[in-house]
Amino acid sequence: MKIIHISDVHCNDDAIKRLYEKEKDHDVMIATGDFECLQTAELFSELFGDAISVSGNLDSVPIMKLLMKRGILIDGKVIERKGLVIAGIGGIDTRTNIMTIENLLKTTKKIDILISHNPPYGILDMTSIGIRAGLSELVHIDKAFTPKVHLFGHIHESKGYIYKDKTHYVNPGPLMEGLYAVVVLKDSDVKIAMKSL
Repeated sequence: MKIIHISDVHCNDDAIKRLYEKEKDHDVMIATGDFECLQTAELFSELFGDAISVSGNLDSVPIMKLLMKRGILIDGKVIERKGLVIAGIGGIDTRTNIMTIENLLKTTKKIDILISHNPPYGILDMTSIGIRAGLSELVHIDKAFTPKVHLFGHIHESKGYIYKDKTHYVNPGPLMEGLYAVVVLKDSDVKIAMKSL
């Protein structure tokens, strides 16, 4: 499965259009929040019909309603795509989403891909003023379910990827600056490339 991972668009419609022109060959587009403007979320949902998204802390209720109506938003949901289990934790009601995911997965105990707006504490979460801004609750989810990949954004200055405790963590950086990631999953193999428009 080839995933294009974006985050933190912050009203940059031009970046969405340029990404659409550049990355037509993919299985799924995953956005980890902060469209910020309704027209940007609308453009994204029109161009990428295969998309999955979670909300960001700057996404309004109208943005969430639009993405829900189009079947894209998976805050507090677990879905299956091409045989992979994908769980979503949004940036607006994060703790409720986490509790919902934990309840949904009591029996299966399996997540292949976790997507959240926020990073887990201590992983690609360092702000420009030297403060770790990740959530410890996400560390707990990662330890409990050991996803193959955890995709997130939010902390613009901590873009990158690392492999830790059997999970690949990816923060693509903000699409508003032309940054994104390509993640390819094939069986147990995961390849990650940081890209720019």
